[in-house]
Amino acid sequence: MNISFKLMSSISFEEAHALFNRGFEGYLVPMNLSLDTFVGRFGNDGLSSALSVVAYDGTDPIGFVLQGIREVDGQKISWNGGTGIIPEYRGRRLGYSLMEEAEKRILERNVSVATLESLSENKAAISLYENCGYQVEDELLFLRANGRIVSQLPELDGYEMVRIPAAQTIGSDLFPSIVPWQTDANNTPKLGGEAVLIIKNGEVEAACLIRKNCTFGNETESITLFQVKENGNEDALNKLLSYALEYDKPINRTTYNFLKGNGRAISSLRASGFENTPISQVFMTKTF
Repeated sequence: MNISFKLMSSISFEEAHALFNRGFEGYLVPMNLSLDTFVGRFGNDGLSSALSVVAYDGTDPIGFVLQGIREVDGQKISWNGGTGIIPEYRGRRLGYSLMEEAEKRILERNVSVATLESLSENKAAISLYENCGYQVEDELLFLRANGRIVSQLPELDGYEMVRIPAAQTIGSDLFPSIVPWQTDANNTPKLGGEAVLIIKNGEVEAACLIRKNCTFGNETESITLFQVKENGNEDALNKLLSYALEYDKPINRTTYNFLKGNGRAISSLRASGFENTPISQVFMTKTF
């Protein structure tokens, strides 16, 4: 093999798209994206072709790492949005070389924390990332609950429920900054995200980031929960989730890359009928 590396910006999106789909061929959760969906990921997920790396054997592209960077409070955080190697080259220990090359690119931009997610059952990938210096921070859950959960929402009893665009929480301390990339307040506004806060006596008792899927003038169809931050007030937390996730509506509800460390929130969700789906991931970071 004659392995070399180039930036993804040196090839066309059509070529990158073909490589992406081949790189995930036969994967535990196969991803066969359309060209439009693949290109859209760069804008929606904050990926950059000028940071993403392609591996070649001679003139043939054989693998890639997709990457993006965002800055929060002066700290640069990167995300590995996908690592793939085409089937014929798997098992040849190319992953480590790819990750090393990708790391060079983010260090050139003074990244201080690198993040990624990996399927929990993909032990080979997790082992590769650990060998590259990453550590597992938490497990990520994809829970779901469909249909009406309660006939009537609980009384607020002096609490106030406030809804604001997710973008208004960027730069605040309302939610943590080192979280799974697609659940961050910087990303959820692109998905139509909003923050829901429960307040009493001027203090935020709990807050969550969600995305509602609905057409103007029609009822909510589904809601995705990304993050919850709470201060131990179980009553406020339960009320927040009831209102934010519209427990009184016959809709579909899911969590996305939801940190298992949010134990009280998960206990509340499970008590309300949320169940595991077949998918779970791990959240991994590396600090420089």
